[in-house]
Amino acid sequence: MFGDLKNFGDVVRRHAEYSGGRVGIVFEETRLTWREVNARVNRIASALQKRGIRHGDRVAILSRNCHQYVEILYGLAKIGAVSVPINYRLTEKEVEFICNDAGAVMLVAGPDYFSSAERVAGRSKTIKDVMGLGREVPRSFLDYEALIQEGEEAEPIPDRPIEPDDLLLFLYTSGTTGFPKGVMYTHRRTLIGMFVHVHAIGSHSSHRVMLPAPLYSAAGIAGIFCAVYVGSFIVIINFEPQRALETIERERITFTNLVPTTIQMLVTREDIDHYDLSSLRVLLYGGAPMPEPVLRRAAEVFRCDFRQTYATSETGCSGTVLEPHEHRLALADERWAKLLSSCGRPQCNVAVRIVNDAGERVSPGEVGEICVYADGNMVGYWNNPQATAETLRDGWVYTGDLATVDEEGYIYLVDRKHDMIVTGALNVYPSEVERVLYEHPAVFECAVIGVPHPVWGEAVKAVVVLKPGATTSEEELIAFCKERLAGYKTPKSVDFVPRLPRNPTGKVLRRVLREPYWEDHRRNI
Repeated sequence: MFGDLKNFGDVVRRHAEYSGGRVGIVFEETRLTWREVNARVNRIASALQKRGIRHGDRVAILSRNCHQYVEILYGLAKIGAVSVPINYRLTEKEVEFICNDAGAVMLVAGPDYFSSAERVAGRSKTIKDVMGLGREVPRSFLDYEALIQEGEEAEPIPDRPIEPDDLLLFLYTSGTTGFPKGVMYTHRRTLIGMFVHVHAIGSHSSHRVMLPAPLYSAAGIAGIFCAVYVGSFIVIINFEPQRALETIERERITFTNLVPTTIQMLVTREDIDHYDLSSLRVLLYGGAPMPEPVLRRAAEVFRCDFRQTYATSETGCSGTVLEPHEHRLALADERWAKLLSSCGRPQCNVAVRIVNDAGERVSPGEVGEICVYADGNMVGYWNNPQATAETLRDGWVYTGDLATVDEEGYIYLVDRKHDMIVTGALNVYPSEVERVLYEHPAVFECAVIGVPHPVWGEAVKAVVVLKPGATTSEEELIAFCKERLAGYKTPKSVDFVPRLPRNPTGKVLRRVLREPYWEDHRRNI
């Protein structure tokens, strides 16, 4: 299929063969060599086959990060079944929707989700079994560790051969604009996508990797798949600032991937200097725009290389990359500082275009939609041909993200198409206003939205989280912006909130912030 790999799950077999005695995966007190990882993967795969899981069956996973999660992903791949990771932050109704939409025949549940998994399975027409992870698994569930003991260490044999274009994974979108959609990936496309992404992020077997992103997310899946692909030393955690810092220090982590929100949580800690972070060599970030003040502070704290990638759930990690040398240049030389607001240039073997509504390339500096062409792109949305046709056109993924491109080919994210504010027939991109707000010393986080206005259609509103102990006022922030922005871009009002709603990848859910204002508006029409 791809070198000596028979299927995507065969990656761990290769590491067991060539690097079997090396530690591969660490989670809490558990440390597994690659030989042990592969043995457990094979055991759960064969045990699931004995329980009736067959080629093409969908298995949903509702759990926080753990080593068993990784074993399930690769075990299912080895027998041709399809993994369906589910965001554990979703409501029970949303979990039920995904299980029903995917037609899942089994639901795997972590200890925190036993009760909701039992209720979802009880209402499902397709789920036949619930498998529990951890200790004290309910009697009505299959017990993961008991199945591991029942399984066989030999490489499992699928009930029919796994072809390159067979389905491997449904990665459900975060549903920022409505019901989540199941992004479909095949064995071939995922292997190609990981090969491209490994090159883009400079991943290799000598890295000591900390993976804090939830494994149900695109960032989490990309992180674990790439680290396993090259056979790194992998430490899986569930992100919490102190835990992350302690892990970097204790395990001498050299590589990690974070989103801007989690980076800010770390670098604003008063005790950050108490930790030995000198082992860190590369910090990969993405998933949301990085405020320049946060990036500069991170450079002071971590003193390592930075690498940024841009991709979407639909492009399978294929997209753009801003390399470490470009970060170093931008941080050291004001003439290149603009690169700090860029997401870089296309990765190798990836084509990226910025196009207008007619599908034509825009001129440098003109706003258009990002489109990505790569062999690692999704094959479509599960059971949703209309959405597939809208997003995937002639092999190009139309991302819905707006951007500009400069003469050197660097791409600058502007905003999501549906987040653009139209006020008095003039376009305002929230990220432009947010960048100015982040320059204010009292602002910790912010989001800019459009709210109803009787004359202009929409008015610009800022929603702000202040730094601990900081104070400012609505009038002060508006005046601050007015000095730096055109009048129509300046916020007309400011709300102060304790936190911003975000999706699993760290993107602010502006839809959630807008909804109350537009609901009131619709009721009053």
